[in-house]
Amino acid sequence: MASQVSSKPLETMGFQRRSATRRCPKSGRSARLAAVEQHSLLAFPCDYPIKVMARVGPGLREQLDAIVRRHAADLDGSRISERPSAQQNFVGVTYIIRAHNAEQIAALFADLKTVESVLLVL
Repeated sequence: MASQVSSKPLETMGFQRRSATRRCPKSGRSARLAAVEQHSLLAFPCDYPIKVMARVGPGLREQLDAIVRRHAADLDGSRISERPSAQQNFVGVTYIIRAHNAEQIAALFADLKTVESVLLVL
């Protein structure tokens, strides 16, 4: 039995087309624009938290610390926290750096994402 394809637009069938650009629910602006504007709300230099989620592996913490110190040489060890997952398979490491500009943050994020075991950088 061949299926019939409706010639009705999706909107008339009770469906709505998804917009290619995600919109901010409060302002109606694009989410990307809202993110850029939020970045401009930072007054540099400022303390900036960076959270890295990764699979546990040998030398991971040393590798992450080296990358962060390359971008934030004044990083204080007391401003680093580590939290393992319940089954010890993953780890979350939070760094609070002293950020001097948006480019520094972007470069740090890019370098952290190159680590194979890193799953997410926030």
